[in-house]
Amino acid sequence: MRTIGIVGVGGMGGGVAERLLDEGCGLVLWNRSGAALDPFRGRDAVEIAASPAEAAASGVVISFVANDAALTDVTESEDGILAGLPADGCHISMSSVSPKLVGELVGKHEVVGRQMIAAPVFGRPEAAQKGLLWVAVSGAAGAVATARPVLECISRSITDFGENPVNAASVKIAGNFMIASAIEAMSEAFAVLEAQGIDSRAFHEMMSETIFGSVIHQNYGRIILDQAFMPPGFKLALGGKDVGLALDMAAAADTPMPFGEILRDRFAAAVAAGRGDEDWNAISTEVRRGESGD
Repeated sequence: MRTIGIVGVGGMGGGVAERLLDEGCGLVLWNRSGAALDPFRGRDAVEIAASPAEAAASGVVISFVANDAALTDVTESEDGILAGLPADGCHISMSSVSPKLVGELVGKHEVVGRQMIAAPVFGRPEAAQKGLLWVAVSGAAGAVATARPVLECISRSITDFGENPVNAASVKIAGNFMIASAIEAMSEAFAVLEAQGIDSRAFHEMMSETIFGSVIHQNYGRIILDQAFMPPGFKLALGGKDVGLALDMAAAADTPMPFGEILRDRFAAAVAAGRGDEDWNAISTEVRRGESGD
């Protein structure tokens, strides 16, 4: 396997990095905060890059950053990905960012003869490290073929959404909206049962082992019930950001998303309460507070 650059080695980017190392890849890593790179310093097959451009020079580079502003910066800055990506290189965007930005950046790659695809993932850092992510991918067929060996290393499945990279970016935002909706629904159901003295854990066990037998309901339900919000698998503030992106996407498509507005308010209240750096399941604390009248 070839050497891969990774720009953004936080929770998910770090998990992807560990998996690729396990699969025999060489890595060139860059992160804005040096502390996130500490677990990789001095390890075989790992080089710490001085800039995103240096990481991109490997030819295949993954970007895994928090938001639109961060992706714009690491891509377009003087020492960004576009400055270092070789002519036959491929930029794999795995970030949860706006479809609009993805479309703009793809165009800027094309202008200089470079390739960018969207390959956002579903799963938490521990799933990344085990190669158990679900990947949505879209982009030019040749670029996707270049990226596919990397994507296969980190995933349990890959779903192709066509040649427009905007498609996979949109799928990621829609998927995160569905997950946030499930968190809210479970939080409300648990709270109303607890208010009646009914065992919410027994309820969760029944539902998650039968008609709601999904990893979201199984794992996130446990996190909510245990209030295991630290360390975060996905920060609450980032979840709120993605709900906002879902509403923006709905507005652009002239499609109502009324539950998105409820979620936006829920996330905003949790951030205002100081929970932005906790796991996004911590919006359940706002549900409980509302049920108790606090």
